[in-house]
Amino acid sequence: MRIRNLAAVGLVLAQTWAAAQTAEAPPAPSLDEARARQVRGKALKSEAEARYTEDKAICQSKLIAFNCLSSAKERHSAAVKEATALEQGGRKAEREIRRNEREAKTAKREAEAPAREAKEQADVERHREKESLRAAERERNRADAANSLETRRSKATAERAAQQQRIAERRKEDAERAEKAPENARKAAERKRQHAELVKKIDERERQYADLLKRREAEAAARQATAAARDK
Repeated sequence: MRIRNLAAVGLVLAQTWAAAQTAEAPPAPSLDEARARQVRGKALKSEAEARYTEDKAICQSKLIAFNCLSSAKERHSAAVKEATALEQGGRKAEREIRRNEREAKTAKREAEAPAREAKEQADVERHREKESLRAAERERNRADAANSLETRRSKATAERAAQQQRIAERRKEDAERAEKAPENARKAAERKRQHAELVKKIDERERQYADLLKRREAEAAARQATAAARDK
């Protein structure tokens, strides 16, 4: 019974939709509505087949089944026809919607083509300008790097020359010192000998002065002793 009721409802919907198609054209369905009609048409077909199977079973249980089967077949054919019309209408509506969408997209692309081409041309010009600026920047960087490298090379060359000059001067000084070493050693030995002689002379003078003091002290003591003896 439930299948029968659903089929009846579907049949009514299909008939209503078909009648509406023959009357004043309604607003174009949406894509979801078109797809829903296709789904509904398939469901109605399944329900019609189920109802037809059920009706045949009922008819076969009767003694006189010819009229019953004929009526069931007619109902089945009508339901399938209406369901097919609903499904095909949904497919047609979907194709129409998609065709309209394609045409709308094409028209939009054609309408936007001048602006898009102008934008693309502007983008190309901006890209070229940026590339030109980047190329100039790379050239400046290359020149700066070359100048910096040349400066470093010149500085390194000057530093090596200065270092070699210092080494040459040190070698010259070392050679001069080596050349003067014997004379310097002789002079140092002479200075040492003269210093030793001076120390020796100083010691001799100090010794002589000490002896002189001792003699003077002895003479003074002798004079004092003589004077003391005379006074007695």
